[in-house]
Amino acid sequence: MIFRPADKDTKDKKLRIALRGCLGFEPKNLDIYKIALTHRSAVSDNKNSNERLEFLGDAVLDIVVGEAVYRRYPDADEGYLTQMRSRIVSRDSLNRIATMTGLLPWMDVRGNDNQSRNIGGNMFEALAGAVFLDIGFTKCRKVLLNHLLSHVNWQELECTETDYKSRMVERCQKKGKSLGFRVHMLPPVPGSQSLFEAEAVADGTVLGTGRGPSKKDAEQEASRQAWLREFNRGI
Repeated sequence: MIFRPADKDTKDKKLRIALRGCLGFEPKNLDIYKIALTHRSAVSDNKNSNERLEFLGDAVLDIVVGEAVYRRYPDADEGYLTQMRSRIVSRDSLNRIATMTGLLPWMDVRGNDNQSRNIGGNMFEALAGAVFLDIGFTKCRKVLLNHLLSHVNWQELECTETDYKSRMVERCQKKGKSLGFRVHMLPPVPGSQSLFEAEAVADGTVLGTGRGPSKKDAEQEASRQAWLREFNRGI
């Protein structure tokens, strides 16, 4: 097998083989995948971590998963399609899929962040962003559907609740209340990923508080806490 000049390093050769086995194609720009596999804790400059690729991959996944859900459930209404898309791209779901890719051991993570429960899901989003930049959307869509999202357990997700934010919004609306969120970024910790904290608020009352690496994740966690706390009380 002939490797590109950039693959003279043994580790690069092994990484390219691992990526080819996971993605089903020969990566063109290996450097972008290295960034996708680099946690914020492993670099001094945030531009060299996978957080920007997470942002891009999140958007790519929303489109690809949205189409997949649309085609799989031809008779479902918008509400159900939204629920299923949210369940597939939830951190719990992406964490499980990331484990199945076999690429988690390649993540460069330092210190206490090595135990973060969302490293896998964040890596998966960053990987989607890297594939998009490397080969374009048309080919990226096929790779995601055929080699990554093929790990989705549709039947299990159909019976699983992950979009607590939507559930809380619906629950509050039924009670004539409006659910809102107060979100702020926590003070940065050197070498650690940025964290947001959110409060789920209805009529001035804080129903739940949660933290996450993005505003969306923090709002979901706050909603989950609110759901668990308020479900049996009534709001």
